[in-house]
Amino acid sequence: MGRFISETTREYLIILARVSSMGIAMVLATIMGLGAGWLVDKYFGTHPWGFFVGLGLGIVAGFRNLYILYKRSERAQERIDQKEKAQRR
Repeated sequence: MGRFISETTREYLIILARVSSMGIAMVLATIMGLGAGWLVDKYFGTHPWGFFVGLGLGIVAGFRNLYILYKRSERAQERIDQKEKAQRR
């Protein structure tokens, strides 16, 4: 693949990047939910309900993002394991 790193090392680095982005995905989803809830409160005068609903939706979206990133990383790890197992034979 690359001149300096093997394909297996490259795949491990991709998995590491995905796992490293999990925290950012959680925080950003929560902040976006809070922002949307705050805007709803501001324009419709529903203080504090929009804030709390936005917070809840942001947290749910963050956990959904975590789950998706985890599953992608798990599938990539399984592919690497299958390749290594095939090379041993």
